[in-house]
Amino acid sequence: MDRIKKAETKDILSKVLLAAALGIYTFAQALLHNPDPDSYFLIDLGRYIVSNRQLPQTAYWLVKPGVPTIVQQWLCDVINYMAYSMGGFTGTFVLGIVFNLILLAALLLYCNQEIKNRDVAINTSVFCWIVMSQFISTRPYALTIAASLLELVLIRRFFCKDDHKVRDYFTFYLGIFSVFVFQANWQASNLFYPFLWLFCFIPEIKERRLKVRLHACTAVAAGVAGSLVSPIGIKGPLYLYYSLGTLGDFHNIEIEHPDLLSVYTVLIIAVAALMIWAGLKRTLTTEQFFLAAGSILMSCVYMRCCWTLALPLAALLPNIRFEQRAHRIMRWGYIAAGTLCILQILNYNPVAAADTAMVQTLPPTGSVVLYTDFNSGTYFLIEGYKVYYDARPELYSPRIAKDKAFIEEAFNAWTGNIDYGKFISSYGFNWFAPTAGSAMDSYLADSSGYELVYTNSESSINIYRAIS
Repeated sequence: MDRIKKAETKDILSKVLLAAALGIYTFAQALLHNPDPDSYFLIDLGRYIVSNRQLPQTAYWLVKPGVPTIVQQWLCDVINYMAYSMGGFTGTFVLGIVFNLILLAALLLYCNQEIKNRDVAINTSVFCWIVMSQFISTRPYALTIAASLLELVLIRRFFCKDDHKVRDYFTFYLGIFSVFVFQANWQASNLFYPFLWLFCFIPEIKERRLKVRLHACTAVAAGVAGSLVSPIGIKGPLYLYYSLGTLGDFHNIEIEHPDLLSVYTVLIIAVAALMIWAGLKRTLTTEQFFLAAGSILMSCVYMRCCWTLALPLAALLPNIRFEQRAHRIMRWGYIAAGTLCILQILNYNPVAAADTAMVQTLPPTGSVVLYTDFNSGTYFLIEGYKVYYDARPELYSPRIAKDKAFIEEAFNAWTGNIDYGKFISSYGFNWFAPTAGSAMDSYLADSSGYELVYTNSESSINIYRAIS
């Protein structure tokens, strides 16, 4: 009897410590990932929208005037600005915690639906949440993932039922959900997944005859119609098309395949192993196979898609029987991870994170014509400086910016395939913020007409000024 009581006490203690550890982990990750470099862009754009009560039609933040633009994630911009206006970067930090908890809640909902065992569901949710820690910022990505998971929960819980009334409610909610999410909010590229899954329900083979589920077609139509209710109309759903072919040239890590020695590779191997195990045990369903195979394929191609591995992981784990001891081991592992985060919090440098010293190196905005590149542009927007370029090449694609020469010029300036003397004089640049080690950085360092005034090891950005 005493042994049972001790086991129960230890179990309760581990759960309390797990909750505390997850709280510390949430705090640490929000601290480390906020402000994210993209946060500066989101805050500045949100400030413009709130001040002018309209979306910008041109990229007002560029040195080059009149470049057309499309602001697809305007609501997230406004949310970021409101958080910043209420508390500076402290508000951004708090918003990062909120986004983080929304992602965890979505994972818990999805995993609880897929996995009937509560302990397995919780452990799977927390594991996937920790793996996705790089997305724990105020960027739209965390909410994109959460929204996709919630759409899947809706599809599973309501759409698959035979009750027509329930399905009608689902169709209505999907349309409303799309108004809020698909276009006005986050990144449309990942929100196509649930709609593709809905298409799978349209055909139905019944009594050896192919039939079309009209309610599935209605649900898809409601989602598409909802996505069009936005200030930018059809440009929202077509945003992915407009931006194709612009990210790869700049070697954006998120759209490259994951490194061989990374946690994502381990996760891919784990999902493949679970799929093989289920196949050997003859418990693998067609749905599980395609879900796992599709997620593995997308994750091997783009690191940005690695979050989809959470879907087959939750779907395949019920094929394995876990002992209670395994749950306790996982729980104590998470507690250890939370404890280690205390060291990260103690080593945190708020000045280096916000990088205010780098921006303060520059004189007032009126006297500065600033060169920036893919990595450095975003940092200066929040203080009102106009920049040459920033880390959103999709906004400057020929389909959006209507100017193929601009993005080609930006790429050539990035790679060094340009006459820097003519390029600098054509814009009249007198201040420069190149990435350390880039072609422009080497040119400025080797030229006598420019002086290095600041270097930043955290963001690997150097500041030069022209010597008059």
